[in-house]
Amino acid sequence: MWPVKVQRQFDIAQAAGNDALENVLHAPYNKLLNTLFPVDTDFAVIPNFQEINSTRGAEYLVTFEIFLENRPVFVLELKREKDFSVRSKRTAADDQLRGRLGDLIDACPLPVLHSVSAFGTKLCFYSITKAGLISPEHILASPQYVTDTAPVGRWNYDILTAEGEAELRRIVQVITTECAQLPQQGKQATVFKYRHVF
Repeated sequence: MWPVKVQRQFDIAQAAGNDALENVLHAPYNKLLNTLFPVDTDFAVIPNFQEINSTRGAEYLVTFEIFLENRPVFVLELKREKDFSVRSKRTAADDQLRGRLGDLIDACPLPVLHSVSAFGTKLCFYSITKAGLISPEHILASPQYVTDTAPVGRWNYDILTAEGEAELRRIVQVITTECAQLPQQGKQATVFKYRHVF
């Protein structure tokens, strides 16, 4: 189980009438990430805001990245749970995360760059190898038919369940173990990237 203070942040965020933020889960995920990557280690949770191209006007990508020696080791993308049922929102999330992984893999010091796409508490785990192979496999759109290139079944974990927690903790353990085996010279803070489009 997540620590009580982390669970409480999710409870507060999901309480009725809590609409002060565009995405109420920024705070609990920030708390969670600081628990997984404690502030007294070489890891640091740092927000980043990027304007992205959109046919609907300005949209912003809010991110946290974990870097080791200014090199990325993990990515989390966060979307609003209410957008999960919208096919185009899932497709956009999938495309954006794949693009970001492609941007970061060359700088990653690990053999695999792990990431998570989260719609609220629903999680889909991604990874990219140094050869550029991304999992899960990309589903190509059809030029003639509407194709669900990011089906709901891919978000098959929930951060608040034992299974979701265990899988995220397993991946974080892999990352921290591999980071500990890297040369210690000039090791600097690691920054975790968390992504959200308003």
